[in-house]
Amino acid sequence: MIPALTGVRFLAALSVALYHLSDRVAATSGIPTLHFYENAGDPVELFFILSGFILTYTHPEVNGAERPAIRQFYFSRFAKIYPIYLLGWIVFAPLIYSNLVALHGHGSGTYVRLAFYGVMSLTLLQAWTTNTANAWNTPGWSLSAEAVFYAAFPFLFTYLKNRRLAALSAMIAVCWAGSVMPTMALSFLPPSLKNEFWPRELVNFLPILRIGEFIAGICLARLFLSSTKEKSLRFDLGALGALFAAITVIIVANHLSAKVLLFPAFILLLYCLACAKGPLSGLLGSKPMVLLGEASFAFYILHVPMFRYAKMVFPNIATSPAQFAAFLAGLAAVSIVCFLTIEKPLCAYLRNTYKRARSPRAIGQPEHA
Repeated sequence: MIPALTGVRFLAALSVALYHLSDRVAATSGIPTLHFYENAGDPVELFFILSGFILTYTHPEVNGAERPAIRQFYFSRFAKIYPIYLLGWIVFAPLIYSNLVALHGHGSGTYVRLAFYGVMSLTLLQAWTTNTANAWNTPGWSLSAEAVFYAAFPFLFTYLKNRRLAALSAMIAVCWAGSVMPTMALSFLPPSLKNEFWPRELVNFLPILRIGEFIAGICLARLFLSSTKEKSLRFDLGALGALFAAITVIIVANHLSAKVLLFPAFILLLYCLACAKGPLSGLLGSKPMVLLGEASFAFYILHVPMFRYAKMVFPNIATSPAQFAAFLAGLAAVSIVCFLTIEKPLCAYLRNTYKRARSPRAIGQPEHA
């Protein structure tokens, strides 16, 4: 694993958390937000690109023609993401129930909705419909998309692994265009649809419209693995420039411009960090940042339900800068605990259990089979 790429995950998770939670505290503090709340959720795109990159970097054994390796890969991803995802689902369940009761009473319709939303989110299918994409734990939609990416990865990897560098670069450009076009298409909707919510939901959440970001990550990793492995300060400066550009775009650009500009900024940021040796890569690759990066998945999954519970105890948390900052620090601490006591040990246990179950002795085959 490349330490700086682990550390940068926390920055992306923090941006998404601020996007979801900080609008009132920013207004109370008089902070000029410009276009921040249009764009600060877009670092999910960085997650998708990084996911394709890291899987390609860490799973060279995966091949579309090798079924045992594919099965092991699928189970490995399940073991990695589902325990914390399930924890977030459970933590949010009482809030969903109370919301549905408040809206619809205790009639049978409430329990039908609860069961439907619950099953869709538990099975990671929620992002396929605009009615369910945000119906349980809002950040969970991206795991619904990731499930599709994971399913496709062995076959995408096999198709792309021996492509020439020019073809990989061209594919990244195609993926860039593919990520922008659905958002551009919203500008050409007839007036009757422009004020509808579902077209934007469809563009933002439908997994098939986001898979290009994941494919770009695979191509980027292949470019990196085919390049020189010598670390350089110039790449650290490139990463710093890309990070500054991404932050600037998130704050000052309108949403369409941000959609156009963030993709190449994220591509440049990840490639440069992978090749960098300098202050920025050193900071992001430091032990504290790597730990925060490792805990960023729990941070991302838990930030919405934990904030809802925190507001019950601290009613001013949404408007008090001090309380909000304390919440973020506490959430980071809780996320680290969840990573160390739930995510990491459960992942190792499930993977080891799978390996033992699939060993030749366990399935009744001779050892040499």
